[in-house]
Amino acid sequence: MDVRLRLAPLEEKREIAALLRRYLIELGPWGYDEPDNYPFLDSYWREPRRSPYVIEADGAAAGFTLVNAISISGYPVEASIAEFYVLPHLRRGGCGGAAAMQAFHTRVGWWELSFHRDNAAARAFWPKTAERAGGKRIQFFDVGESRILRFRMTK
Repeated sequence: MDVRLRLAPLEEKREIAALLRRYLIELGPWGYDEPDNYPFLDSYWREPRRSPYVIEADGAAAGFTLVNAISISGYPVEASIAEFYVLPHLRRGGCGGAAAMQAFHTRVGWWELSFHRDNAAARAFWPKTAERAGGKRIQFFDVGESRILRFRMTK
C-alpha cells in the first residue's frame, strides 16, 4: 500500500470535516460526545503553526491528521497531534503507522499527543509508532483519564 501524507488545501475542508465527525463518533466511548462541535477546525487553515493533513492510501483519501504546536503537558513543544484518524477498513495494515511516521518527520523537536488511557488500540499504536519513526527520549504522563506521549524528533 502506498501511503502519502499531504497538506490539505482549504477546498478539502469539507471532506476533513466529514472524516472528523466519523472520528469523534468513534471516540464516544471515551467521553467525546459532540461530533458536530469541533471549534478549532477553521484555525488549521488560518494559523501558521497548525497544519491539516490528508492521509491517502493508493491515491484515495484514507483519513486525516491535525497537527499544531500546542503543549498538552505544559512543557514546550514544536508539534502536537491534535487529531488522527484512519478509515476503519484500512487499519492494522500499516496505513496509520506510515502516515503518523510521515507526520512526525514534518517538524524537528519535541512532539506530544494524548489518548484516553482506556483506549487499548491507542496505547499499543502510539508508543510503537513514535519509536519506529525515530522518536527519542520517549516519555509518558498521565493526567486524569488521558495519557500523554512526549518524544523528540531529529532530522
